[in-house]
Amino acid sequence: MILPSWFQEKGSLVYHPVPELAKKKIRLRFLDRTLQAMAQLLEAFLFSEAHAQKAGLLQKLDPRVKLLTLISFVVTVSLLHSVSFILGLYGVSLGLALLSRIPAPFFIKRVWLVLPLFAGVIALPATTNIFTPGDTAATLFSLGRSYHFGPYSIPAEITLTWPGIGSAMLLVSRVGTSMSFILLLTLTTPWADLFKALRCLRIPVVYVQTLGMTLRYLLLLGQIIQDMHIAKKSRTIRMQKAKKEQQWIAGQVATLYKHSMQLSHEVHRAMIARGYQGEVRILTAFRFGPRDGIWALFCAGLMGFFIWMGR
Repeated sequence: MILPSWFQEKGSLVYHPVPELAKKKIRLRFLDRTLQAMAQLLEAFLFSEAHAQKAGLLQKLDPRVKLLTLISFVVTVSLLHSVSFILGLYGVSLGLALLSRIPAPFFIKRVWLVLPLFAGVIALPATTNIFTPGDTAATLFSLGRSYHFGPYSIPAEITLTWPGIGSAMLLVSRVGTSMSFILLLTLTTPWADLFKALRCLRIPVVYVQTLGMTLRYLLLLGQIIQDMHIAKKSRTIRMQKAKKEQQWIAGQVATLYKHSMQLSHEVHRAMIARGYQGEVRILTAFRFGPRDGIWALFCAGLMGFFIWMGR
């Protein structure tokens, strides 16, 4: 096939890159960063499902036994009053993650970079003598004199106290260790099996199905929002005024609500057409084996030891 002559002609570049901008970092807008974070959340969700398919220790257990034992570990953490024993249980969770073929850096970052850090910020005021009196660990600053506001007072010197630091460490360690066991449960168990295990433990069907639908279609709606935003950006030549942009966003909110309502009706009709009668049936058959019994006895003994020694 011979190409036409006009197609073979070499013209000048349409876009001339500026050398000064070659190494300059481009800061994304707030909406772009939010949508990018949503895409990363979707990627992390799919990557977490990949961990459940690995041939690790927890992946081979019956989901019902795994659910009961890991939740029991969370209850055990809440009963302990010693930071050292709580951190000992965190070491157990980290060891279980390694035996389940979950990379340690991935597991540690997923735990300590989210809720425990937030809990530490919340507990930070409790470390001062304003809220927790006691022996002084360090002096932060001096106000010159004390202030009184009705039944409340602010001392002349704001200090960190040892009881306050101990309380904050107890809260942060409890939150971090509890999150570790919950993360182990979600990383090593497919969501369908986890929902079925919840139903086997007599959790009401409305709660289990609502959680399942929310988890599945929240990610889908997030992808729809991202596609809508990218479609607008690809068709935008220049920025509009703020009022016009706000009107567009308001219109897309209404469109998204319409999409979600239409999607919910379509999904419900599809479920009815396939024989749905109020209970989602999962083909996976759970079997309690010797490995599950040994695991349950080991967990019971370990939890009993920690509760007895760390009370």
